[in-house]
Amino acid sequence: MKFIIAAFIALISINLNAQCNTKSNKRPDGNTITYFNPKPVIRQSQYEVGTAIYKNETSGMYMVNISVLFKTISPKNIVGSLTIQTTGQKGIELKLVKSEQVEMNGRNLSIGLYEIDKSSLEELKKYQLKSMFFYLEGKMFGVTVTENKDIFISELKCL
Repeated sequence: MKFIIAAFIALISINLNAQCNTKSNKRPDGNTITYFNPKPVIRQSQYEVGTAIYKNETSGMYMVNISVLFKTISPKNIVGSLTIQTTGQKGIELKLVKSEQVEMNGRNLSIGLYEIDKSSLEELKKYQLKSMFFYLEGKMFGVTVTENKDIFISELKCL
């Protein structure tokens, strides 16, 4: 009987870890980053936005990644802060840490990393996404999140 219980717990553990699907990267500067591949949260005719959580295991810092895929508008640089509204009562504004443009599979993307402060981290752990707003070369973009609204909740549980 103990063997059956142990096997059952092992299967549940394997299943939960498989859902996390994190990746790690040890950078030349000595930092180890654990991250998820971005999942789509906003689909518009001009662009699509994917997002994911990154964690610097060395410093303990959490970050939100946004990846903007340009469809009908020319690629632009991400600048400024990221504003997130959750189903909670508090709006979140995150500071941009890094921004760059990359080409993936022949398509242009802009990628931004935003630092998550402790208060915002607690909000993202509890509440689903409602909307996200960001700046591309000074102009605000973003709208209501249409899919993967619980992405941060599930990813933060894994970390």
